[in-house]
Amino acid sequence: MAETMVEELIEEAQGRRLARRLAVRELRARRALAGFAAALLVTAFGGVAAIELMAGALGSGVHPVPGVAPVVELLRRHSWDDPDVLATSGAVAALGAAFLLAALPGRLRGVPLAGADPRLAGVVGRAALRRTIAAAALEVPGIERVRVRGLGIFRRGILVRAATDYRNPANLADLVHEAVDERLDRIEPMHRPPVDVRLGWRKD
Repeated sequence: MAETMVEELIEEAQGRRLARRLAVRELRARRALAGFAAALLVTAFGGVAAIELMAGALGSGVHPVPGVAPVVELLRRHSWDDPDVLATSGAVAALGAAFLLAALPGRLRGVPLAGADPRLAGVVGRAALRRTIAAAALEVPGIERVRVRGLGIFRRGILVRAATDYRNPANLADLVHEAVDERLDRIEPMHRPPVDVRLGWRKD
């Protein structure tokens, strides 16, 4: 009996890992066009450089690639420490790095949901999740206004700013935190974001 339970737990954990991988692969923006353009440019420049280097190594005085001869002659008239050469090479390197970064996969289109079936991948939009959390906080008696921030590029957690007209809020912040946690339990995000509740109240 115990062995069966252990095997079921192992299979469930493996299923969750597969579901996470599927969600990341399916829900991440691929930027295929930028990736194809970057790969094409790298391949073209690499091929031209390889052909020219091979021709130079064989002692050929002719440039096999058309249009390369004027560029080579221009480069021969400048030294490596020439300011124009340094500025141009820096600009080309920065442009190439930006091109390659643009070709990398983007961030997930929303917040992936937990699931044990590796064949299914669900996601909820960040704005929709913030609205749902705000609605859960507003259900707490005494809460008048709620603003939810977070789930962006630089903030992985959730910041809930709630306001009440009470002069003595007592444990109202804890109640808001519990309501938000309960709503997240029902939504079941794949990666549970930390929640920070900040409560404002009347002080007059």
